[in-house]
Amino acid sequence: MKTSETNLSRYESRVHISNGREVFIRPVIEDDGPLLNDLFNKLSPESRYFRFLSSREFLPEAVIYQFTHLDYYRNFALAAQIDEEGRRAIIGVGRYGYDHFQKRTDFAIAVRDDWQRLGLGRALLEKLFAIGKERGISRFTAEIDPQNKAIKQLMVKMGYNMKNIGLSTSLTFEIEV
Repeated sequence: MKTSETNLSRYESRVHISNGREVFIRPVIEDDGPLLNDLFNKLSPESRYFRFLSSREFLPEAVIYQFTHLDYYRNFALAAQIDEEGRRAIIGVGRYGYDHFQKRTDFAIAVRDDWQRLGLGRALLEKLFAIGKERGISRFTAEIDPQNKAIKQLMVKMGYNMKNIGLSTSLTFEIEV
């Protein structure tokens, strides 16, 4: 299902974060591949690991395609965009996707290191969960590294009780919205 950008404009907003900057939040679109690749290249190795649970030096084209070609229903992603040095830059992404094998909706977030701990991750997730809820999704899961204190603290600050549902070395938790 292809959704036109005019339909997606209702998910656009602007948020002010704690450094005083205004950030444009909008759905990820097919043309965002280079901007997402640039975001990935500006993440620290630790942020990359926490996002993908593996060490990655680059984003394969197939992953970029998957991240930018969404149905905007079962798979949705929001980009946090700023103007930087006269051009657009994505500084954060929040996404959810339905996993038909696991029968659950997973979510993930990545925020560029120099924009972390400013409220941007929270803003992305609040909006993403609201969009999912609007589409009938009441439970989200995430697989995280147990050392990722930032995401655990954020979930607690947002008022979510995390229930571990995984059996692996990573922590798989579920939240209800």
